[in-house]
Amino acid sequence: MKVRDFEFRDREVQLHKCAQCGIIFISPIPSAKMMEKYYSGQYYQKPSMIFSMISDLRKNLFSRERPGRVLDVGCGAGTFLEGMKSLGWNCHGTEVSESSKEFTRRLASKGIEIKYCDLKKAGFKASSFDLITFWQVLEHVQDPTDIIRYSARLLKKDGVLFISVPNIESAGFAVFSGNWFHLDVPRHIYHFSPASLSLLLGKNGFKVKEISQFSFEYAPFGLMQSFYNFLGFEFNLLYSMLKKKPLRKDAKYFIQFAVIILSVPLLFPIFAALGCLFAAMRRGEVVQIKASKA
Repeated sequence: MKVRDFEFRDREVQLHKCAQCGIIFISPIPSAKMMEKYYSGQYYQKPSMIFSMISDLRKNLFSRERPGRVLDVGCGAGTFLEGMKSLGWNCHGTEVSESSKEFTRRLASKGIEIKYCDLKKAGFKASSFDLITFWQVLEHVQDPTDIIRYSARLLKKDGVLFISVPNIESAGFAVFSGNWFHLDVPRHIYHFSPASLSLLLGKNGFKVKEISQFSFEYAPFGLMQSFYNFLGFEFNLLYSMLKKKPLRKDAKYFIQFAVIILSVPLLFPIFAALGCLFAAMRRGEVVQIKASKA
């Protein structure tokens, strides 16, 4: 399957499926140097109020866990870690994007330590974390197997690994195909299903404890943005509006902008309901897994 580059829309990206593990990946896999242009500029920026409020819901998944030491890999603006700090966790993060460094002072003032480097270069001691999280990150990395194995080394014996990724077996992808918002090629190098992610974890020292396929943060918005893409709107326009990215200023854009502003309140409840329905059918927008060391 070929899909158009999500950022620049100037070339096609080929998707392949591994016959052994079922993971779908782009080919050829771009070099880290080539990918730098996809993470520059405003990819990471101060979250809008809407994104901050929704992202703050992430901490609720761990509200029943006893606070300990948490590492958020690919922490971006650090919103999740701020929420975990409010629950009493000792918070650490890693991030490779240079543009996210603008959040360092704010996070440090709250006692949250961020290391701006690759996970394996961060210098964390073995068996030093009670919880390691990957929020929509694993699909971006060059070698998911290596990262999973290294995470097993960093976790305590009774620690928990949490991974959230887009679900390539979702109803959203089946319906919208190359317009599916969460495809995001070539930033998303790998594309997982519940089965392929579970297999990857099982082969690398983990036992799956819980799997869910609904996220209020990702499902309604992802389906709605995919719908606008399918209709032929400027690609990912709703996302650009919410992220406060620079937008074109022409008649076509203003018409689409107005349509989105007027239709979002009407469509959001519909796509929220569809997100719940698809998750119940095991065709949800995301795969979220909690796993323990085997």
